[in-house]
Amino acid sequence: MKITEDYWTGFNIEQSDIEFIYNLLLEKATPIKSEELLKALVTYRIEEEAARLQESANSRGAIYLPKDDFNKGDNLVFPAFSMQKGKVTAVRSGFNPEYEDLKVIEVKMETGDTHSFAANLPDHPLNQAIEIDENDPNRNPEAVIAQHGALLKTRLSEALKSQDDLVKIAGNWFPRSLLVDIGVGYLNLAEAVLEEANGGPLSIVELMKQVELEADENDKLMEFSFDLALQDDKRFDEVGPAGETLWFLHDMEPDDVKQCPIFLKYTPREYSCEGLDKYLELFEGTLYDEFETWDSPHANGDEISVSLIYPHWRSGTLPLSNSLREFFPTAHEAPRVNFTFVDELTGDRFGGWVVRPFNYIYGLADWYKEHEIMPGSVLKVKKSKNPGEIIICFDKSRQNKEWLKTVLIGSDQGIVFAMLKHNINADFNERMAVAIPDVAAVDEIWKNKVYEKEPITKTILRITRELAKLNPQGQVHAQELYAAINVVRRCPPSLILYHLLNEASISHLGDLYFHFSEKEA
Repeated sequence: MKITEDYWTGFNIEQSDIEFIYNLLLEKATPIKSEELLKALVTYRIEEEAARLQESANSRGAIYLPKDDFNKGDNLVFPAFSMQKGKVTAVRSGFNPEYEDLKVIEVKMETGDTHSFAANLPDHPLNQAIEIDENDPNRNPEAVIAQHGALLKTRLSEALKSQDDLVKIAGNWFPRSLLVDIGVGYLNLAEAVLEEANGGPLSIVELMKQVELEADENDKLMEFSFDLALQDDKRFDEVGPAGETLWFLHDMEPDDVKQCPIFLKYTPREYSCEGLDKYLELFEGTLYDEFETWDSPHANGDEISVSLIYPHWRSGTLPLSNSLREFFPTAHEAPRVNFTFVDELTGDRFGGWVVRPFNYIYGLADWYKEHEIMPGSVLKVKKSKNPGEIIICFDKSRQNKEWLKTVLIGSDQGIVFAMLKHNINADFNERMAVAIPDVAAVDEIWKNKVYEKEPITKTILRITRELAKLNPQGQVHAQELYAAINVVRRCPPSLILYHLLNEASISHLGDLYFHFSEKEA
């Protein structure tokens, strides 16, 4: 007898599950992680379902065991036939020299079929009492969570969040009514300690030590209570990665961590993405965009190279795309996660932020300036052996000067591209490199939303004409167009590709090269 697959795919949290979790938290008298609660609940459900199946089988009638003696009219349940019911219609003597008392029963199954079964037979494998299949993966908590974990975690989280008396911090749950009351005086002291520490981050253990908040018995319960008091106070922000609680003063966080920089704001537009992946795959590597589900492939699991576009260069950020998300710390619920950048060249350490609501990594503005990074530069992000650290570096350019696409802004805030020589320091992606001599003039375009106000098609055509002038054949590559358009407005590559492929005045020459048709030209 097995627990069916449907049992877990149709899993819903019931009141008895909530009561089980409450009792578990009361028994442990300490906050418990979501993962531990889920495993305990799955184990509990397996035991409950096994008991239910056994009870259900018993309620359908006597279990057929060959060793028993039966009479005409008996109702039986047959485990070998998926617990079907059957009624004994006849009993006769059987013939076997080894078993003189052997009988044979004729049984009409509930399906209408008739079968013959042995009875009064003491030596038979089916004489074992019915048991749950020990090898059934649906009764193994680890196997169940491995197969259905995402669904079960979501259902459990939704159910626990709906319980007013349950609170969660850094993935741990506990009843609010059992927490220790933390006075406002300790919160004021915590604010002063964090101010002294330049805003933070500090762990809850360090904060408790600094404000001299001591636990009488249960340290974990006191830590959780203090965490909750800080979480409920708008002065404090929990910024630790998953599994770690760190606190920061909200007022001392950088402005561009608390709100999205204007250069990274994008208003989603409806368009069909069907068939665009095959074109995105033609983009040269190192292209990652937080507004795309598609990412450039990267072979090295411990390192990833990223070509900067203007919005991220100007904001001092990196895109938190799907691939980069694997490198940076995340959190259960904290919208902002604080970590440390390490400059591989100099060994300098400086703060970084994962801004989860807007999908970018903040903290590189000064580093970009120090190393003369420009839009189109190729940066390397590496995993560190130390938790909470990310290594950042770049390859030095082999040349001191290069001819680059250069943005020139007219008095009417019109944009012109020209090929001019510039000093360079870091290796760069030739298609995406753009020199910006007058950053203030470009800033004015963003502040006034000059190009954001016009239809995206008009911007694409405008920039395509400008770039076409730089090529003797009048051709424009989609990747250089993506980098150029993002100098004046935020736009993901798939949206640009969609309009290029569907614009009547533009023809695709293959390999992501486009040019205006003769009529437009």
